[in-house]
Amino acid sequence: MKNLMSDEGAAALARLAQQPALYAFDFDGTLAPIVPRPDQARSPGNVVRLLQLLGQVAPVAVISGRRRADLEALVPAGVRYRIGNHGNEGAPGGPDPDQLYTVCRGWLAQLNEQFAGSPLASEAMIEDKALSLSLHFRLARQRDAVQRWLQACIERLEPSPRVIGGKLIYNLLPPGSLTKFEALAALTHVERVAEVLFVGDDDTDELVFAQAPEHWVTVRVERERGSQARYFVHHQSGVAQLLERLVRDKVAAAQRA
Repeated sequence: MKNLMSDEGAAALARLAQQPALYAFDFDGTLAPIVPRPDQARSPGNVVRLLQLLGQVAPVAVISGRRRADLEALVPAGVRYRIGNHGNEGAPGGPDPDQLYTVCRGWLAQLNEQFAGSPLASEAMIEDKALSLSLHFRLARQRDAVQRWLQACIERLEPSPRVIGGKLIYNLLPPGSLTKFEALAALTHVERVAEVLFVGDDDTDELVFAQAPEHWVTVRVERERGSQARYFVHHQSGVAQLLERLVRDKVAAAQRA
């Protein structure tokens, strides 16, 4: 990975500004700092303002593991696409939501039964997002023990979920679910663009980094050994600086045109 603020990174951003492109972002850990509980997350005011400005000059998408209803409350209306549940809520051509919902109801019943019989249950949290589930253990005092117990709980689920890790979280996707990469690819067809900037910070975003065409500009928040993103920014606070650069470059390109 190269620093996005290097000369090479600046050249990649300038190239994007010169042609039609989709600008896409994860939410938690990218547009908003990671917090102990999901309901506490908020984007800083300058990030909200800059997202709104970018949305006035280019198509913008926020693709998150959160429910779409959460994103609609957290992301400014100027963002054209607010896509939830890892790409399964709001993306064109997604799977049947009723099927995903039915699978998640079954998993929830199975997990509630397992949680009811364990002393470790109080140190974990089930987040029901209707079309997917997330198991959080950020607040666990016995973190290693709780992680092992959650892994065992997941292994017992029927049907087997697609498990995508994250920062002290397990995301459980029903069979047939989309990932963020597939949702992004669908959006490029809708927008008729080939160029994409995608910024993310965890394992769900690595699915995009790993499959992105070479000409996409992929950015990891915080440098991570083994990441397949092409660029990085040092910290979540650097996303505001990136947004400012994107708005400035896009406006300048429009003025020259």
